[in-house]
Amino acid sequence: MSKIKIVAEIGCNHNGSFEMAMQMVDAAKEAGADAVKFQSFVAEELVSEYAPKAEYQKKNDGEGTSQLEMLRGLQLSDKEYEQIKAHAEEIGIEVFSAPFDMTSVEALERVGQSCWKIPSGEITNLPYLERIRDIKCPNKEIILSTGMSSFDEVDTAVKLLEGSADTTLVILHCNTAYPTEDWDMNILAMRALKKRYPHWKVGLSDHSIGEVAAVVAASLGAEFIEKHFTLDKNLPGPDHKASADPKDMKRLCEKVRRAEIMLGREDKFVTNSEAQTRDIARKSITAKKYIKKGEIFTADNITCKRPGTGISPMHWHEVIGTCAEQDFAPNDLIRCSKIK
Repeated sequence: MSKIKIVAEIGCNHNGSFEMAMQMVDAAKEAGADAVKFQSFVAEELVSEYAPKAEYQKKNDGEGTSQLEMLRGLQLSDKEYEQIKAHAEEIGIEVFSAPFDMTSVEALERVGQSCWKIPSGEITNLPYLERIRDIKCPNKEIILSTGMSSFDEVDTAVKLLEGSADTTLVILHCNTAYPTEDWDMNILAMRALKKRYPHWKVGLSDHSIGEVAAVVAASLGAEFIEKHFTLDKNLPGPDHKASADPKDMKRLCEKVRRAEIMLGREDKFVTNSEAQTRDIARKSITAKKYIKKGEIFTADNITCKRPGTGISPMHWHEVIGTCAEQDFAPNDLIRCSKIK
């Protein structure tokens, strides 16, 4: 099984602070994440002045400001992102950013981004999808979040994005509630995605609390798991409360890696550790009492006991009715030339 890519979704949890963003990259690396993901946007191009806040944004960030005002305070400049990218690459963690407008797409294209994340809210944005599709770069990967979407909408987006040459497509199951309650996770939808798009990778964009969803997704074959990340869940801002802090992320990474190992391969075989105990745990046909040479084996004079180094009890009916070829004492392993 290929290694599951674990992404710490920093998003805008840096609260517009370059220094905090740098700290978060370091913390994600230390926690064991494979990559960090940011969100790139120009607030005025993303929302109009009339756009209301989502309910979770009102709850987590208050109702005193508009969505536009909130987003203005969560932006990083192109220069700051370039410095963050250079730092991430220097310490050995992959970094990419999800663009939310055309200006941001162009900025990320200029810095040589090859991994392109399409947020759930952009899945019906045709000119945006076409722009991402038409980007030419080496090792191109498109990650499509499918929150708030029907299969018809996902089909349309996938069909369009499949036209991007030499591209790997990753399709993420997602619920866009922050946080997502357990009864709304519906992680089995990953199976449906894999059946529907067998040529592409599937994964989970996880907005639930804790690590359970990530481990379940791993068991269902996820190849990509994304989790919102923060330094402190009590910081002001729309996404912190539904995010994993460094301790949470470390536990998530450790548990997903354990799950990866435990999954093994789709085969049933005797492991090396089992082989060492198989003969001890299994049984053989043994003498229940003293049996003389020439005596007939019956259910009264033979039984099945450990160890399993003699004739397997699966040969019981072949042994019953045959003659003893030697004397046997109680608990002796039965020998029979007819049976190897």
